[in-house]
Amino acid sequence: MDNPLAATLVGDITREPGVRVKYGHFFAALADEIPLSHIFDAGLRSVWRFWNALQVIHPNVTIWKARFYQNVPAFRMRSAQVGRWLAHLTPPPSGVLQVGVLFDALWHSPEGIPGFIYTDYTAALSNRRKIPERAPFTDKEYHEWIALERRAYGRAKHIFVRSEVVRHSLVEDYAVRPDKITVVGGGVNLPNLPQVSQRQGKVRHILFIGKDFYRKGGDVLLLAFARLREQVPDARLTMVTNFPDSAATLPLEGVTIRPPTWDRAVITQYFTQADIFVLPSRLETWGDVLLEAMAFGLPCVSVEDEATAEIIIADKTGFVVPQQQPGTLAGALLRLCQSSDLARQMGAAGRQRVASQFTWAHVARRIASQIAGNTPKS
Repeated sequence: MDNPLAATLVGDITREPGVRVKYGHFFAALADEIPLSHIFDAGLRSVWRFWNALQVIHPNVTIWKARFYQNVPAFRMRSAQVGRWLAHLTPPPSGVLQVGVLFDALWHSPEGIPGFIYTDYTAALSNRRKIPERAPFTDKEYHEWIALERRAYGRAKHIFVRSEVVRHSLVEDYAVRPDKITVVGGGVNLPNLPQVSQRQGKVRHILFIGKDFYRKGGDVLLLAFARLREQVPDARLTMVTNFPDSAATLPLEGVTIRPPTWDRAVITQYFTQADIFVLPSRLETWGDVLLEAMAFGLPCVSVEDEATAEIIIADKTGFVVPQQQPGTLAGALLRLCQSSDLARQMGAAGRQRVASQFTWAHVARRIASQIAGNTPKS
C-alpha cells in the first residue's frame, strides 16, 4: 500500500461523544497498522439534514430517528457526497473503508479505488426481529433498501463483520461469496484495559446498561429480577437506560434507574460497583457493553440467537439464555448470586477472553492484513 487509506462513517469522531466512544479507539488502532489519512463524516448537514428529517417525520420520536438514518433518499445523498469527497482527495487514496451500510462509498466514487466495508448488522436481520426502531420501513422501502445494501456489498473488495450471525446473513440474504467476508469481531471501547480489583462479599449488585429499554430487554429483566428477589431479597439492580413511562407498572423494588451517558468516568463507576452484568436484548447488533463488562471482570448474562452468544462463552464467562424468558433469566442470575466463587471465576475468564480476542488492536490487525493484500502497489 503506497498511498494512505481513507475511511468514512456516519458521525463525527471528534465532535460527537457517542461516535467518539464507539469508533475513536478503532480508528486509532487501525492507524497503528496501516497508513490512514482521512476520516470523513458521511452524515447529512445543514439544509439537507433538515430536509431529510422533514421527509420522514413520525409521531413516535424513536421511529422518526430510525427513519432519519434509514431511508432511501438519505442513502443516495450520503453516497453522492462521499463520492465527491473521494474525487477531491490528492493523492487518491489506496482504498476506502466505510463503517456501516447507511451509504455506498463506491457508488459515485472514482474508478479504481478498492472499497472495504466493516459492519455489525444487516437490514435483513433487523427486519426479521420486527423491532420498529431498527426496521422502520414499509414493504416497498424495505426492498429498495435491501437492493441498495446488496449493491454496496457487491462493489466492495472485501467485507469485515463482527459476528458469524452477520456473515451468515450476508451469504444467505445478499448472496455475498463466503470468501469475500472475514469475521473480525469488535473491540472494547476503553483506552486501556482497566485494573480489576478482587471483589469481596456476596454477589448481589446487578447492572444493566442499554439506552433502548425495550429493545435491550429491560422489561424482561425487571420481571426476572422480581423473581430473583423472592430468593435473594437483598439483590439490587441498577439500570442505565431511557426508562419509558409505559414501564412504570413493572416491579421496581430494589431497582435504581439512571440516565444513559457517554461519560466514561461515570460508566467506569457503574462497572466497578457491580457484581453481574446482564443484557437480555430482543435485538443486539453486537454487544460493545458486554466487552466492557468483561474487561472489568464481571460475569455476563445475555441471550441466544444474537452475536452476544459469540462474545460470551456459555457456562465459562457467563450464561446465555433464551430471549424473552424471565424465568430462565432469573435462574441464571440466581446461580451467580448463590455462588460468589462461580461468579468470580466467570468474571476472570471473561476478562482473559477480552484481553486475548477483543481489543481494537486485535481487530485492526485482522482488518489491516486483508486490506494490505487487496490494495494496489506501485
